[in-house]
Amino acid sequence: MKKILTACTLFTCAYLSHAYELVARVSDWDETQCHIEIELAKNDIDFTAFQMDITLDGKAKLKRDSIACGSLLMNHRLMLNKLSGRYRVLCYNMENRTLCGKEGQLFSFTVVGVLEGIAIDGITFVKSDGYGDNPDVSDEDDKENGENEVVYDAKESQAYRIDCRGISIRRGK
Repeated sequence: MKKILTACTLFTCAYLSHAYELVARVSDWDETQCHIEIELAKNDIDFTAFQMDITLDGKAKLKRDSIACGSLLMNHRLMLNKLSGRYRVLCYNMENRTLCGKEGQLFSFTVVGVLEGIAIDGITFVKSDGYGDNPDVSDEDDKENGENEVVYDAKESQAYRIDCRGISIRRGK
């Protein structure tokens, strides 16, 4: 019995030792537009695909021709679809190739119009073995209401960590 418990503990520790972070870099958020870059950081996992949802608050739209692959997606396809009030971003490679590196920019996009806030959630990354993986929640990010909401200071470009709950960024007044 001790051997089984030890093996389970070692497996759990090895499984949980894999970690990565997503970062949203926000810049140029004014009355008419906002530019966002999504980056992968502190990663030790080989990913082959991912998807996430982007929801815009206010009278803003994601500028379709602005979505661009970052340095990690040179061998991948990036797709964007609008679904009932949100945009879904999907990245894949038909040969199941891994991303071109473990850290760096995934993609960027521009939002035009009056944007009050943006939410990025529904995040799933797929590993080379075909199993999904989500960003971790650290103790320092836990909030009583279970949300991950930040306020953007329009004076300068800022970066925000995205965890498995996603992130909600509101424009400061």
